[in-house]
Amino acid sequence: MPAFPEEVAAAPVQGDPEYSILKQRVDLDIDFARRSLRGSTEITVQPLVKNLKQIRLHCRQCKPTAIQVGGITAQFEYDDPYRRSRMPNQSGVRQHDMLKEKIMNSLRPDPQPELTVILPSRLKIQEAQAEAPARALQASVPSLQKEESDAVAVPETPSVQSGPQQGPQFSPVKISIEFEVASFRDGIHWVGHTEGDRRFPYMYTKAEPWAGNTSCIFPCVDDATSRCSWDISIRCAKTLGSAFRRPDPQKDLPNGHIEPASGQDVDMVDNIDAANKADGASGDDADKYMIDLSEEEAAMDLTIVCVGDMIEDVVDSEDDTRHTVLFSLTQPVTARHIGFAVGPFEHVDLSATRDSEEEERLGQSALKIDGYCLPGKSQDLRNTCYPTAWAMDNMGIKYGSFPFSSYQMLFVDDFVHDTVAAAGMSICSAQLLFPKTIIEPMYRNTRILVRTLADQWMGVNVIAKEATDAWVVAGIAGFMTDAYMKDLCGNNEFRWQQKLAAEKVYDLDVDRPSIRQLGELLHLDHSIRDFVNVKSAIVLFILDRRLMKSSGSTGVQRIINKIFLNAKTGTLNNGEVSTADFQRTCERLGHNKLELFFRQWVFHSGCPIFYVTQRFNKKKLVVEMAIVQKQLERVTKPQFEASNFMREIKEHVGEVWAPETNPVFTGPMTIRIHEADGTPYEHIVEIKEATTKLEIPYNTKYKRLKRSRRQKERQMAEGANTEGGDDALLYCLGDILDTEDDKREWDLVDWTEEDEEKMGQESYEWIRMDADFEWIGKIHLVMPLYMYISQLQQDRDIVAQYESMRYLIASNPHHVNLTILVRTLMDSRYFWGIREMAAEGLAVCAKDKLTDIGQFHLIRAFREMHCLEDTNMPKSNDFSDRRNFVIQCAIPRAMAKLRDTEGKVPMAVRQFFVDLLKFNDNSNNRIDDGDSANLTYSDCHYIAILMSCLADSLIASHREPQPTYTFSFGDDEPMEQDLENPDADFETVAIAQIERHRRIDEWDSSYQNIYSVTALDCLQRLVKVGIVKDKTTEVMKYVRQGNADNVRLAAWRCLSEVGVLRKMKAMRYLLHCLSEDASPQFRDKLLAIFGEALGHIALGDSEPQKLTVQPPADTGLILEQEVSNDVRKMEATRKTTPEGALVALKNALGQEDEFGQALWYAATSPDIALDEVAALCDVAALVYEPIHSLTLCLKLPKMWRCRNMGQGKVKFVAHGAYRGAPRKGLSLQDWESIEQLGLQYTGPLSEEVQKQQQQRLQPTAPLKLKISQPEKQQNEPRASPAGGEMPPPSVTPWTEKPNGVIKLNFGVKRKQSMEMSAGPRAGSPKSQKVARQQSPAGTIQAIPRAKGSPATSQRKSSTPSKSKGSKIVILHLPNKAARAQEILATPSQSKRAETSDHLSNAAQQPPEPVERMVLQQPGGFPSATALSPTNGMSIFGGSTAFPDSPAQTMNLGGFRSYGPVSEAGTAAPVEEKQEDGVGITAPSPAVNAIEPDAAMSEETPKTGDKSGVENPLANGGAEDHNGGALIPPTAETNQQGMPPPPKKKFTLKLGAKK
Repeated sequence: MPAFPEEVAAAPVQGDPEYSILKQRVDLDIDFARRSLRGSTEITVQPLVKNLKQIRLHCRQCKPTAIQVGGITAQFEYDDPYRRSRMPNQSGVRQHDMLKEKIMNSLRPDPQPELTVILPSRLKIQEAQAEAPARALQASVPSLQKEESDAVAVPETPSVQSGPQQGPQFSPVKISIEFEVASFRDGIHWVGHTEGDRRFPYMYTKAEPWAGNTSCIFPCVDDATSRCSWDISIRCAKTLGSAFRRPDPQKDLPNGHIEPASGQDVDMVDNIDAANKADGASGDDADKYMIDLSEEEAAMDLTIVCVGDMIEDVVDSEDDTRHTVLFSLTQPVTARHIGFAVGPFEHVDLSATRDSEEEERLGQSALKIDGYCLPGKSQDLRNTCYPTAWAMDNMGIKYGSFPFSSYQMLFVDDFVHDTVAAAGMSICSAQLLFPKTIIEPMYRNTRILVRTLADQWMGVNVIAKEATDAWVVAGIAGFMTDAYMKDLCGNNEFRWQQKLAAEKVYDLDVDRPSIRQLGELLHLDHSIRDFVNVKSAIVLFILDRRLMKSSGSTGVQRIINKIFLNAKTGTLNNGEVSTADFQRTCERLGHNKLELFFRQWVFHSGCPIFYVTQRFNKKKLVVEMAIVQKQLERVTKPQFEASNFMREIKEHVGEVWAPETNPVFTGPMTIRIHEADGTPYEHIVEIKEATTKLEIPYNTKYKRLKRSRRQKERQMAEGANTEGGDDALLYCLGDILDTEDDKREWDLVDWTEEDEEKMGQESYEWIRMDADFEWIGKIHLVMPLYMYISQLQQDRDIVAQYESMRYLIASNPHHVNLTILVRTLMDSRYFWGIREMAAEGLAVCAKDKLTDIGQFHLIRAFREMHCLEDTNMPKSNDFSDRRNFVIQCAIPRAMAKLRDTEGKVPMAVRQFFVDLLKFNDNSNNRIDDGDSANLTYSDCHYIAILMSCLADSLIASHREPQPTYTFSFGDDEPMEQDLENPDADFETVAIAQIERHRRIDEWDSSYQNIYSVTALDCLQRLVKVGIVKDKTTEVMKYVRQGNADNVRLAAWRCLSEVGVLRKMKAMRYLLHCLSEDASPQFRDKLLAIFGEALGHIALGDSEPQKLTVQPPADTGLILEQEVSNDVRKMEATRKTTPEGALVALKNALGQEDEFGQALWYAATSPDIALDEVAALCDVAALVYEPIHSLTLCLKLPKMWRCRNMGQGKVKFVAHGAYRGAPRKGLSLQDWESIEQLGLQYTGPLSEEVQKQQQQRLQPTAPLKLKISQPEKQQNEPRASPAGGEMPPPSVTPWTEKPNGVIKLNFGVKRKQSMEMSAGPRAGSPKSQKVARQQSPAGTIQAIPRAKGSPATSQRKSSTPSKSKGSKIVILHLPNKAARAQEILATPSQSKRAETSDHLSNAAQQPPEPVERMVLQQPGGFPSATALSPTNGMSIFGGSTAFPDSPAQTMNLGGFRSYGPVSEAGTAAPVEEKQEDGVGITAPSPAVNAIEPDAAMSEETPKTGDKSGVENPLANGGAEDHNGGALIPPTAETNQQGMPPPPKKKFTLKLGAKK
């Protein structure tokens, strides 16, 4: 479903910035022993507005202690997200949303500022004069000891111009901040400081590709685009020994670096005398240093590696064991590109790899390149970074000079990313280092290091303007990397890698956002950045091909040079490049409109799929061709599996949807037809529609080129004329093994004469689609197989050979196919990648009857190249030629894919793997480079491949023994069932070989413990199929701390794959390791494994399948258990859709309390980073519904006593009982806040609050006094009306609607009458129940209440009540007041004569003017008089009885009467009281006795209910429930009997017309 428009909408326009940063100076003092630092910073701010009030800075984790602005102490507001992320002990995993909300503004990729500096009111921002001379910024050490009278900002000329200045210019302002960082969770990583970590102690900044890391170290503006120049001063110890030396307790330590006095700040200075400073002083090392250091290690110098140029190195005047190094970076960069490290690093001069001629040619332009690594790794660094100097010079020639004065490469442990570029420095993972003996990771690691070098030009020097422009930066850096790798490795390697990258993009770019949209999602998953890097580079590659074809000279390289030039001259504002800028530059230099290109490949996603058919028309001499695009019908998509589970779920939860697939891709395509004379003819066609039909002219009339040298020799033997260019064979590969002896020995087959005759009739050799590699997608060209073979053997292009091999492997198996493949494999002139594909093709095409032939070809090829003559005994390894090493690894991988008729790997192949492992010889694998005569190439990667191939063959060949059933008749003995595995002995031998290499790795570690990692991977696959029994106990030993991180990760992945992590104890241990480990790299990769484990649980991959067989019934039939449709639906959707997977995940883990506790423990860990906390909260949100409330338990306070301990120390001790109430009354402001929140407060109040309450109670005091009088009579004995008469039904006088209309209701609906007994208190409750409630006057009234009253137990109000106290609600009727009183005064027409006469008399009385209605809010009158279960309708205010009405024992109107019937048979009189114009009708005690179950309801009555609360009307009028008129209470009406049944309901609506 499309979620984005055709073009991504521009980001919302933000307001103009009020200031910019010109320069920042940072002074740091590092304490190695305490893993902390303190320092100060001075930020030069350029105001852009006159009324600048505050400056917001990013400041996470560090604590500001003092801030001055322009020499004036300033106030500031600081909200540390790490302190904010603390959760109470009573919180649980369901409060995950609360935790996520606390840290939301500080998460990547765009954290918000946390420190707000309020500019002092005395600070004056002056406008700088235009004619004032320019003065450079003065570099000075920030100090807060300035005169506060200096309140005027000093004018300074800014050193950074972000663009043309318009409007007034203001003088810069300097902000000085002192800060300290006691502990680090982000920003800096410390290595070798924890217990059990035997590595050398050092520290480095955890550089990230997005903003937010540098602000964890010191305050700054840490966003994506703010740039300034930097001065960084770092003060630390000079050696490891001085950094960890124990202090002398007898010495006076004024600075207290190691042992500060209690309550004092740490000053980072070791004030130790000269005798103890000497590194070689006598004494026990364990007592001398805080960590275990030898004398040699203690003497190691601590090297400071930092961005910028080193200006000076000054020894501390107070302590000569410490020094301060100052670095200056004049090139403006963002805060995230600042990095430094301090440790005992070894320095390697990588500039020395240049030869003398290159040094002379470059001269002074030769850039200095330095490498830094841990002790003992210098040779590995020199070998790994050998091409770096050449890459620097190559890029400098192509793209301009290096943007910085020097380049440094730092290799450290525990680094999350492979590389991250800083300003003139790259921080790299130490896992990229490899010695000369290792050749397998050579290409991959070299490419990674070249890419981080290209990031210096595009990524640090030039940055993306918006997040959606990240693809431009990634694409240009990738294009620069590819261009250098082409120069380094050759054109074939370059085109091979480009083709593989295009295939990868095609496989992954399905239902995904465009690369422009993915720029905002890079933080979700590492795979998203990898995909953007690959696709953006390949998009620029095809753009370069199109530009070079259209213009001839202008390619992407020229466009890149123009962008760098614009950034250097300032044309590119702030060095920010956008998609629009890049497109505009391409169109201007390429002289071509590229809107369609960018729309297809940048703003949209997906790749085209072409189906091409061709036919030669002999009459017209043309090639008829039809090109159809079918990308909308694509069915091959990446599987929804555990490896991409978390990314898919995050995109699903974040509603990240892909745009619609482009139905038509347009652009030029080059079609190359190799005609019969061998000449290629190129035709450029324009693809504009979904179906394109072409007629390509045919140019030659010569006969077809012969296919091989043997054919040519045969023709020469027959006397045919072979002279001339019509049949000259210019280039042909795969023409080996063509003699009769070779064919017989290798079992090869050539084309038959019939096939050759058919091929001779063709008019052209082959057709090549997209010959210039201008498209990313799939092209299915319908062409005979022999044409593809001609393309494979005669086309020099690697891409053409790749397409031929892909078609050949996918075609129907044939003996000729195997012959072509084995010749390709054995021909060393082919590119190594094509030969690798040929080996794989032999295994794929060897099916059915061809299995033995393919097996023979692979084994024979391996024996021919790597074994002794005519034996399976391998030769001594020789890896001097990397191509041979690749083929030696490729053939075993292909052999593991062979399958016989039973689907097993042939036993000969399995035994061949065991022999290769057993007899492998690497003793003579020497390195012949002159300098490494005694070194041998390592075969660890080759052995690891053999181990994996052996495991794959065992898995494919394993069969669980199945029981066999036999029938016996008579006395024949039943045959015994053979359940033994026939391959059990071989499996034992094979597994022993894998275990042998695993044990070797424990004694002699391989490169990055590849033996152990491979053995664990093999183990988990063997366990899943049942070959190896449960090995959980053995694997758990590898996950413990102390093992290598990559081994621990391999063990955790093994446990995840076999389903052990479905057990909550194992999952709990994983989360514990995740929260407790100090390595950020280990935590990051373990978090990925945790996501895969959740994917296995959600998708049901690791669920054990229990096969249950029902016992046979008497009929002999076996009944299968029927599965419900819901279960089938869930199983079908959980593996295909994120929705189904989430439901399954909730069902599996939602009720696991142990999992929730472990997850919450990890999420609230004080040692992990904020982004890791957010990731765990996201996982919790997938399983648990959030709860936004939390019950807190607080301790009551006690009294305190103060004791003088002497020497200026005072001790406070809590004593006495707990205080249950505060001493001071609640203030008026707090009381108003409590009322606004609807809360209750029972403590003491201040005098202001009490006065306020009295003022509020004054208007309602007289009314409450009158109401309280009849309440005194409620407990007195009352007589019921005679004959069981009941009072008239009540009515709801008014209803307020949302649109402001007031609805007055008169009369009630009748309810079915009920037969009632005439006895005393017939049908009454068994006993009365007394309810107690606070009255408005503060007294407690006892109110009789009926048990089980339907009015109180069943009916609830639709509007909840917020207040329990009484409150008068005054309803004003400003409009229609006269009409209202007229309607209310008009009597209703009654059919009874008595009622008509009565109402006619009442209507003659002049009505009182109705100005307002006084209504009582529910809960206002807590007495039986006002709060009855009749829900707001008075049952006694207008009780007009008729004297002539007989006594009724039957319930009229559906109201039940209780109690004895009064003798008089009349209702008790009603007393009327008049005061202040408000009429109050008080009932007599006899009327109160009618409803003993009056409820103390606090809820608002519903409209239309047949019971309610008394609502006395103004002017003393009483409401008649029969007629609907207001009747003044008189003695005559009080003496009347029971009224007739209620009449029809009459409704009056008051409101303004619309």
